[in-house]
Amino acid sequence: MQSQQMIQALAQITSDFRRGDVDAAYQGYRDLFSSPAFSQGSAEDRRHALRQFVHTQGAPPQFTRTMRVAHDAAVGPIQALVAETDDPGDRELLRALKQRLG
Repeated sequence: MQSQQMIQALAQITSDFRRGDVDAAYQGYRDLFSSPAFSQGSAEDRRHALRQFVHTQGAPPQFTRTMRVAHDAAVGPIQALVAETDDPGDRELLRALKQRLG
């Protein structure tokens, strides 16, 4: 995924959150992480998007179905990033995500 496409997707997700449309924002994350093009993006671009997702502020404390699907969609890309880079920060993202998933 080209950097510009990812920036646009993240901008739309941020806009959805600001409008209070949490389901649309999490659907945006799901679509982003499920896109075959996402895995072709640079490690830094993928890391940025995944970090923004894992550290989302203002998310409802109780998972909705849409939130669960988005979190499930993020597991594979984070695991791939860990396998690719073995970066401690990426391993921490994976731990944080798994903790949220329970």
